Amino acid sequence: MTTNTRRARQVAPLRPSPVFDEATLSISQSPTPTPHPRRHLGSRIRAHITLSTPISDLAVLSGTLALTGADRPLPTATTLVLLMAMMGAYRSHLTLSVLDDLPRILAAVTLAGVITALMFQPYGSSFGAVRLTALAFTASTVSRIGAYAMERHVRRNSRRRRRTVIVGGGDIAGMLAEEIVGEPACGLELVGLLDDDPRPDTVRRVDVPVLPLSGRLREFLSANRIETAILAFSFTRDCDMLKIVRKCDRLDCEIYLVPRLWEITAVSGDMERIGAMPLMRVRRAAHRSLRWKIKLWTSRVFSAVILVALTPLLVLTAVAVWFSDRSAPILFRQRRVGLDGREFDLLKFRTLKPLDENESATNWCIAQDARLGRLGKILRATSFDELPQLWNIVRGDMTLVGPRPERPHFVHQFGETIPNYSARHRVPSRLTGWAAVNGLRGDTSIAARARYDNFYIENWGLWFDIKILLRTVSAVITMKGR
Repeated sequence: MTTNTRRARQVAPLRPSPVFDEATLSISQSPTPTPHPRRHLGSRIRAHITLSTPISDLAVLSGTLALTGADRPLPTATTLVLLMAMMGAYRSHLTLSVLDDLPRILAAVTLAGVITALMFQPYGSSFGAVRLTALAFTASTVSRIGAYAMERHVRRNSRRRRRTVIVGGGDIAGMLAEEIVGEPACGLELVGLLDDDPRPDTVRRVDVPVLPLSGRLREFLSANRIETAILAFSFTRDCDMLKIVRKCDRLDCEIYLVPRLWEITAVSGDMERIGAMPLMRVRRAAHRSLRWKIKLWTSRVFSAVILVALTPLLVLTAVAVWFSDRSAPILFRQRRVGLDGREFDLLKFRTLKPLDENESATNWCIAQDARLGRLGKILRATSFDELPQLWNIVRGDMTLVGPRPERPHFVHQFGETIPNYSARHRVPSRLTGWAAVNGLRGDTSIAARARYDNFYIENWGLWFDIKILLRTVSAVITMKGR
């Protein structure tokens, strides 16, 4: 009897589930699946419940301050609640426990209380920082008891829980499944387990379907409206597990990991727990945040301003390129791959004339090409040849800082041979980037570029962009562009 046959017999006794029928597993959808309307409804409901804690804090605290005779109770309470929110006092948790939250509340309230007292009572008064902190701590604790009671009630309604899958089919996945099913107040509705090689004991102990992990994971997650994914121990390779995490993140799934040494892992910081099982929350990728959208629009506006300011320089450069070879076009257009694999026409000042269109699309350019004249060398050394890409940024094809766009021919080639190369296309391509300012351009390692590009994507921040732009300006001034 083959191994596959044995596995089939082990899984067969499971009760069929309409969620995991074969039609669902073989659907074909667009590259970016559209979340189901119910997900938006559930998210709005949970958002309202999450807001109930700071709102109740604001109501109780402002009322308490007014009764105790404090000056400007509403502005004081509003400032205090906003500061506490910035310090993470209202972060949602899987396990709702006021006692677990007390140390966090006390730390946030103490700092927020001192700041608020200094803002509204700068010269001191009978209602000082100590009294404000004590009142805020008491009011926040009391209001949280009521808010958590209401949230537990809502979570026990199965239609309001987050649809969840566990990636893994071992003992840990089985224990975690039992914890989730036995604790509806955690707000998770277990839809199933995903694993290519589940343990027979796990299959027998859980009352949910266990299905292969291989296949159309992205379409499956979207079609079944999965909102939370928990990665328990699995025999899946780390590189494949990384792809799973990124697919879940693209679909706005909340992602948790069971620590490898979970038995000796203390729950602290941003960690969560379900029963006695610690979970690590995977930080939402920066490029999925509102700050990233602001970055993209800021890049477009900034690039438009630079285009206007550099118009005289652009005109002079265009004239110089035209005089260098009047038989060739001033601008060089080339198909490149950007966000989500979409192609666009990248613009550059021409520095050499390709033999033909196919040669430009499929030949790797080298730093010392024989067709590169004196003007071309200067344009490349100063990166002035890339200034027309500012128009690509204004159009939305690119952004100022990000991964380098590549030609479709090489994207296909590198995507098959270099790990995580395709992950670069999670964000728009760029004019400059972390790989470029570290010398990874031209005839340098593609694998190293992919590592630097993905590092930038995972660690993006405003100051990171500013640092890259400053180093880019330095490279242009010192003519170290290439």
